[in-house]
Amino acid sequence: MKVFKVGVLGLRMGNNWVNGIVPRADAQLAAVYDPDCDLAGRIAGQHGIRAAVSEDDFFARALDIVVIATPDHLHVAQSVRALALGRHVICEKPMAPTARDCLAIIAAVKRYRRKFMVGQVCRFTPAFRAARKLIREGKIGEIAFIESEYYHDYSRVPGANNWRKDPKIRREGFIGGGCHALDLVRWLAGNPTEVFCYMNHKFLPDWPARDTGVAVMKFKSGAIGKVFVSIGVKAGYSMRTVIHGTSGSIICDNTSDHLDWFDESMQEFSGRNPLRIPVNVNHHNVSDEFADFVECLKSGRHPPTDEYEGTNTVALGEAALRSAETGKPARVVYAARERK
Repeated sequence: MKVFKVGVLGLRMGNNWVNGIVPRADAQLAAVYDPDCDLAGRIAGQHGIRAAVSEDDFFARALDIVVIATPDHLHVAQSVRALALGRHVICEKPMAPTARDCLAIIAAVKRYRRKFMVGQVCRFTPAFRAARKLIREGKIGEIAFIESEYYHDYSRVPGANNWRKDPKIRREGFIGGGCHALDLVRWLAGNPTEVFCYMNHKFLPDWPARDTGVAVMKFKSGAIGKVFVSIGVKAGYSMRTVIHGTSGSIICDNTSDHLDWFDESMQEFSGRNPLRIPVNVNHHNVSDEFADFVECLKSGRHPPTDEYEGTNTVALGEAALRSAETGKPARVVYAARERK
C-alpha cells in the first residue's frame, strides 16, 4: 500500500489537517512548519517528528503532499513552489486573494502535472452534502432562489501578527471568509452570471477593508440568489443556507444537527412542518476532505475543488467587490477549463 508522506505548512488552521492525516494508514505526517517555533515544536512533538526550522527546511523534506494552511496572501508563492518540487498540493481557502493570482497556480498545475485541491470544507460538511443530494435527486424541483451567509466576528481573531487587519495586506473579508458562502452557492446552484453588491464598514472601522456586504445574483437558469457576508457582526458564527425550489425548500447550516426539508408532495403539506433530517455536526470536516484527495491520487480522479473551482469562487467574490465600488451590476468572469 502506498503511504503518502505529508507536510503541513501553517499550523493554526493547519492543525486541523494534522488531525485528519495522523489516523490514516495510507498517510504519514512527515513535516510541519510554522513561524511560531513553539507551536510547531509542540505539534511536531505530539506526533513524534521534528519540526522544520524554516520554510526552506520544510520544502527540503521528501514529501508527496503539501498542505498549505497559511494566510491567504502567501498561498500563491508557496503553492507554486510545492508544485515545482513535484508535490501534490492542498491549499486552504481562499485559493488566493485575487483571480489573477489564482491563474499563476493554474499555470503551475498544468506545467508540473500535479494534483491541486482548494480546502473549500463546506463541500464536505454533512448538512450541505445532504442538501446537494436532495437537490440533485430533484426533491425540491428547480431552484428558484438560493441564499447563503457567512458571518463570523473577526474582532477577536485578527490572525497571527494581526495579518487579517494589516493595511499592507488589506484582506477582503468578502472573499477571505465569504468564499465559504460564495462557493456553496456555486456548488448548489451553478455559476451566477451577474452580481450586484452593497457594502459598508460599520463593525470594524479600524480595519482597512469593508467588513459587511450583501450581493444579489442571477443565474443562467433564471434563478436568483443572495450572499451575505460580515466579519464583524455581533452574533454567533453562521453559515445558514436556504434553497427554495419549485416543489420544496431546504434550510440548513453547518452547526445544527439537522436539515429541514419542506416537500409539497408530503401528505397534508402545510408549509409549516418540515421533514427534519438528522446530520452530523462536522463543520470543519477536514478528515473527509483529506481522504477524498488521497482517493483522487490513488484513482487518478480529478479533485472536486480543483484549481479552476478555487479560481472561480474568487472570481465571483471579485465581481461583487467591483459592483460595490461602481454601484453597478458586474458580470462574473470565470476561468475557462481547458478541454483535454
